[in-house]
Amino acid sequence: MQTVTITSIREEIPGVKTFTIAGEDGAPIPYTAGQFVTFVFNHHDKEERRSFSISTSPVHDESLSFTVKRIDNGAYSRLLTDRAAVGDKLYTSGAAGLFTLPADTSRYRQFLFFAAGIGITPIISLIKTILHTLPQKQVTLIYSNRSKEETVFYEELQRLLQKFPENFKVEFLYSTSFNLSRARLNKALLPVLLREYLVVPNDEVLVYVCGPFAYMRMVIWSLEEAGIPDDQIRKENFNTNDRQVHKVEPPDKGTHVATIKYNGGTYSFPVAYPDTILQAAKKNGLTLPYSCEVGRCGSCAARCTAGQVWLSYNEVLMDTDLKLGSILTCVGHPVNGDVTIEA
Repeated sequence: MQTVTITSIREEIPGVKTFTIAGEDGAPIPYTAGQFVTFVFNHHDKEERRSFSISTSPVHDESLSFTVKRIDNGAYSRLLTDRAAVGDKLYTSGAAGLFTLPADTSRYRQFLFFAAGIGITPIISLIKTILHTLPQKQVTLIYSNRSKEETVFYEELQRLLQKFPENFKVEFLYSTSFNLSRARLNKALLPVLLREYLVVPNDEVLVYVCGPFAYMRMVIWSLEEAGIPDDQIRKENFNTNDRQVHKVEPPDKGTHVATIKYNGGTYSFPVAYPDTILQAAKKNGLTLPYSCEVGRCGSCAARCTAGQVWLSYNEVLMDTDLKLGSILTCVGHPVNGDVTIEA
């Protein structure tokens, strides 16, 4: 955990602000394009965590900035957009998240992004990073909003279009448009846009999707119907509290020992159902990284190096991640014996 200071605040559109933060003595906070930053708040002597997507790119040596949309019933989005000021202190566990570029991008010749509303936040971080570090790649953004005036980062995207005219394309979709065939993104329009903008074979494109749950579900289903492999579609939930998770039970409810290697230390404790690994760690005085606690954000991602961890829910780990032993401690239960985890 560390204390950071708000060094600047910029209004993007009414109700949406970007906050730049720095550590002690102005020290930069490390992050990767596409990640989010998690803040810890104290509410009635109870710790609450909220995560906000990072909108800057580290390739510019840009200080970490996160963008927040004011939500009427969002206690901490309102706190930040209505009351936060330059010089205010925040408490953070740092940057995290798996909505990032792969270590090896050589197999992909095109990056295709779908964003709706404030879902543009992590995506613009990725776009800026690709355009400045992988100039040979084609980058395409399909961006849905109500109107041009309500489009976050519109001017910045226009500057990127002017700077990278050969390899960056954007389709702005406005639900208030008189041209109904190019207003809301839907299952009929999406294949049309793929025919217009997809310039490589299906196995050479990597797709990123961020927006409301119903939007992402429609996009992902349509992409799969169009033949885009599931392991080439990455998604990010910018609101992890918008729907309930159906509770399912692990195949083994026995008590097993979890050995956690974290921050140079090794900790062992029993995990008894219904506690998850994260909940058991808290009860034993070990605070591991986490945010949403429902398997949607990836803050608690770790690697199981011995034994088997069963996940009750997962919206962030891909099949390739799971095969490499990646788990989520917030929804993870040891099954069929003890486990060893590197967090």
